Amino acid sequence: MTVMLASSSPARSTAGFGAVGSWITATLRPAGTFGRDDAGRLRGLLDVLSANASMVVIDLESARVRSGRLAAAIEHAAEELECRGGCLVCVNADPVTRALLAAAGHHLVIVDQVPEPPAASASA
Repeated sequence: MTVMLASSSPARSTAGFGAVGSWITATLRPAGTFGRDDAGRLRGLLDVLSANASMVVIDLESARVRSGRLAAAIEHAAEELECRGGCLVCVNADPVTRALLAAAGHHLVIVDQVPEPPAASASA
């Protein structure tokens, strides 16, 4: 799992997300199949990120969620972020993962992968 943190400016936290204009985005790129046994590990990481980041993006292109408990951990982090004015976004979810995340609640945003437009063919 890759974790990337980005900020547009140095954080000068006083409360909540910090100074006006300060924004931190964390991107997770898990790989593999994740089930019930992985829920605690993911929840621990998301607890830290949702308490400190403005936005968390989970790119699921190389991962498969196969547990309602794991989806609930993601939903819980989304709710925590939303309460603080932030957002959790899941992108590139396969159909089973998407269904589990949607069933877990309504706080996280699920974005489908946008297909690449077909290449223009050269006409003679």
